[in-house]
Amino acid sequence: MIKSATILFLSLFFIYLPFSRTPDYFDSEITPALIEQRGDQMVASFTEEGKTYLLRLPKEQYKTQIGKRVDIRYELNQPEHAKINQAWGYWWVPSELGFALGIFIVLMGVAYATTNRPDPDSLKEQLNFKKEQNTKYS
Repeated sequence: MIKSATILFLSLFFIYLPFSRTPDYFDSEITPALIEQRGDQMVASFTEEGKTYLLRLPKEQYKTQIGKRVDIRYELNQPEHAKINQAWGYWWVPSELGFALGIFIVLMGVAYATTNRPDPDSLKEQLNFKKEQNTKYS
């Protein structure tokens, strides 16, 4: 039961991922951006249709990468909502993973509670069950 539920949960979760990303995975564009320090903030700057857009970056993570290029994923109609095209932060969002894990644990607990201790009448009925002999075309 646990293996089946785990496989079902993971397959549904991996089907859910590409359709729930913002910017949209299927309709977005990928472009290189330059990592810069502007004032006390780290930003990735990219240009779309002659206008420069800035994406704030975590200072601790990118302070050693000033001047390097990073891929940015954005939608053409909303380039200001761009994200870095990487696994952690675009595909794997910590709050979303925590929520999914919480749902999985609750559902596994419910499944275990409902199948672990059957009602005595139900158990007696299951033990006394005899399959009827049916003909092939009855």
